[in-house]
Amino acid sequence: ATPLLLLLWFACLATHSAAFTCPQHSKPITVLYAAKKQKKKASGGGGGFGGSKAKSTPPSVTPASADIQSLEKQWDNFASITDLEIFPPGDPEDPDYRHFIVADVFVRIGPEDKDSNPGTGWFRTGKLVAADDIDINIAFALQRGLILWTAAAMWPQLAAKGQAAAKLMQVGFMPPSMNMADESEPALDEEESEDVQIPQRVAIKDDVSLKNIGFRPDFNPKGFTYKRRERSAMKAKKSGLDEIMDIND
Repeated sequence: ATPLLLLLWFACLATHSAAFTCPQHSKPITVLYAAKKQKKKASGGGGGFGGSKAKSTPPSVTPASADIQSLEKQWDNFASITDLEIFPPGDPEDPDYRHFIVADVFVRIGPEDKDSNPGTGWFRTGKLVAADDIDINIAFALQRGLILWTAAAMWPQLAAKGQAAAKLMQVGFMPPSMNMADESEPALDEEESEDVQIPQRVAIKDDVSLKNIGFRPDFNPKGFTYKRRERSAMKAKKSGLDEIMDIND
């Protein structure tokens, strides 16, 4: 079972997510990717939950809390924003078009210092979305505590390292894919891990709303079942498909 103290530690620190400083991105997430040398340099910088010394978020912006209620809300947001797509459907010129960026999310226990090996490999944890003009790095910053809390509940390999290792936990991402983990999936191998990117540090604006970002785990953490909005979305998709089939009959 996941140690209770570890989950409580994330819940207490969730509101202290680090602020970041880099320009906004409205293009597909692949624009965030640099050359492999740059990625390796970035990944060694200690992007973990407890490692940043950046400014705190603006007083008017409250990061997502690390608890079940917050996970439900952000999961609902993800389903509502994306309609279970990984790229925005439709024409950007259409009045009802809504831009969003999705990323595959990974979590690991990072190295203690630049000369150390990571405590674990990267575990596929879920998917994150940033809608409209919100920088995806901001979406990571505001949901970092929730993501780490969820990952600790999903992956015993992370929780087993204890509270001291929790301070070294890092969030990473890749461009969106249809891949999803289950409880038996191992961590990424060394070659796959080279493509994991650490979120950049960006300035968080004071008008950002949690309603415009979301996160969903790849599978329900132990003891947690929640897919209400997704079930509704899938039902709507099926109804739409049935209508198309009726028209073609």
